[in-house]
Amino acid sequence: MEISDIKLEMELGGVDSADMAGILELCQSKGFDSETIDNELLKRGYDKMFTVDYDDYDDWEDDDEYVSVQKFPYKKNFRD
Repeated sequence: MEISDIKLEMELGGVDSADMAGILELCQSKGFDSETIDNELLKRGYDKMFTVDYDDYDDWEDDDEYVSVQKFPYKKNFRD
């Protein structure tokens, strides 16, 4: 990921320009590390943008219920 990509993500996420400048300086000096950037965002009061906590998504459990699919009942009666 390039600096311009990081900047764009933060702009779309609503990060203030002063905070964005500080985080971008950090990226230029230390390189891109998603956890470090997200920690800086959390320190400044923003949500994480570059890492995903999969433990927060417990809704992925297998569900044996399938949605019934109705075939096209009008197909036989379609007239041009």
